[in-house]
Amino acid sequence: MAHPSSLYRAGLTAFALLMAANTASAGETPREQWHRAAAQQYSALAGAAETLEQSTADYCDTPSTDGRATLEDDWLDAYQRWQAVRYVQFGPVEQQSRGWQLQFWPDGKNLVGRKVKTQLNADTPPTLEDVEQAGVALQGFPALEYLLYDDAMDATALESPNACGLLSAVSTNLVHVTRALEDDWQSFGERFIGTDSYTHTLLQSAIQSVELLEEKRLASPLGLRGKPASIYRAEAWRSGKSVALMRASLEGLQKGLMPGLTALLESRGHPALANKLEKQLKEVAARADTLPDGLAPAIKGEGSGSEPEKKAAFADFQGFYVQLSQLRRLLARDVAAATGLRRGFNSSDGD
Repeated sequence: MAHPSSLYRAGLTAFALLMAANTASAGETPREQWHRAAAQQYSALAGAAETLEQSTADYCDTPSTDGRATLEDDWLDAYQRWQAVRYVQFGPVEQQSRGWQLQFWPDGKNLVGRKVKTQLNADTPPTLEDVEQAGVALQGFPALEYLLYDDAMDATALESPNACGLLSAVSTNLVHVTRALEDDWQSFGERFIGTDSYTHTLLQSAIQSVELLEEKRLASPLGLRGKPASIYRAEAWRSGKSVALMRASLEGLQKGLMPGLTALLESRGHPALANKLEKQLKEVAARADTLPDGLAPAIKGEGSGSEPEKKAAFADFQGFYVQLSQLRRLLARDVAAATGLRRGFNSSDGD
């Protein structure tokens, strides 16, 4: 049974999202719309983290196949909630390296794996204090992913004292971080809404998040940026949920960025651009919905499937990449120009 506080928060989150979807935002400025949308997304993240903490406790109390399935589902749901608000890369999320606490990535040196192994081999079960002192590589969703999905865990029972101790400590740390984010974003509201420069800060942040999605999260592991393809450069490669997280990011942009950006563009006399951007974002999201959850089917030597199937999957991902590039150009060039946002040179511009 879920913890009462988790049910209460989840109920409030669902009610808030329902009201937001059915309440006109007439009279709100773009920054007010952005602040409200991000507040709802942070609240959903905190609620999902609490649910994950409870499912971890339930599993460790009474290990079962169903309990593990619930734990995996709740991990992915909370991880996707984080992706949905990842376009906000300033303000409270920068404090105390909270973004890194939630997701230590890229991890080219497999620091997550090394940190987790150290705790699994410790003389006593890890505690919350151990996790807090160990650093960001052990504190977020990738550490939980290792415990749930890494092949090395075949030799370590997930319900063992050290594994469950680490599961519990990391999930509790996630609750603390996401609650703080939710509270601090609310406190940040007056400053954000009342400061004109935050319009450009938000737009810059959103553009950077799309660039990251295009370059690092998709092109790099697929080998579209010079280096050979490698599944190990992908997010969530252990679980095969890289694309599932990308979908969540696109949905987060649709719900969090677009209402305020549409209002801003229309107020600046650019309704056609707003419509074009909204259409492009919908098309990219729809394309993502047709793809598998992970990148392995498109990478030679990874996953199952014949060579023709690999080529077909790769072509599908190439199409997704092209659409993402078009979305990024719309934001980084057209929207930036229409809103007076000046940006420095970015390698993804292709100039």
